[in-house]
Amino acid sequence: MTSSLTVRRIPLLGALIAMQLILGSLLSIQLLLTKISFAFIIIGLTARLFSPLVTAGSSAISSLLGMLLFPKFTFFPGFILTAFLTGLVFGYAFQHQTSLTRFIVVFILNLFLNSLWLHLMYLTPWSVLLTTRMIQEVITYVCYSVILIALFKIPILNQLTARFK
Repeated sequence: MTSSLTVRRIPLLGALIAMQLILGSLLSIQLLLTKISFAFIIIGLTARLFSPLVTAGSSAISSLLGMLLFPKFTFFPGFILTAFLTGLVFGYAFQHQTSLTRFIVVFILNLFLNSLWLHLMYLTPWSVLLTTRMIQEVITYVCYSVILIALFKIPILNQLTARFK
């Protein structure tokens, strides 16, 4: 990678982290057992432009900054791990053109891993966590699928991402 291309990509990554922070912390709805956010759109864009480790790191940094700057609940490092793994899965999926991404993120990371963190934090019974969160995650899966498929079919977005790659 040439140095001029690297110099252009660093501010882009910073802007993507900032947009992810805004969508994930400021413009999200945080309830006790669930969070509704559109930060996955920015994670998808980051995964399309950068490597899986960079995407994972930017997701973790955004999650950490969101928890520190705009706390909405008790700080728990497990959610940063989930954000890192989400970025890693998105990055890997965009690099290898696999379609299991949304399923893995929604049902394995969001449903089970985040439910584990909530169970450890609040001692909420598993039956309550999984039944309430399963409905939300099915809806989330449909939203992820529709929005990401529609987003990456926009020609101008494909041209811009190809230019920055």
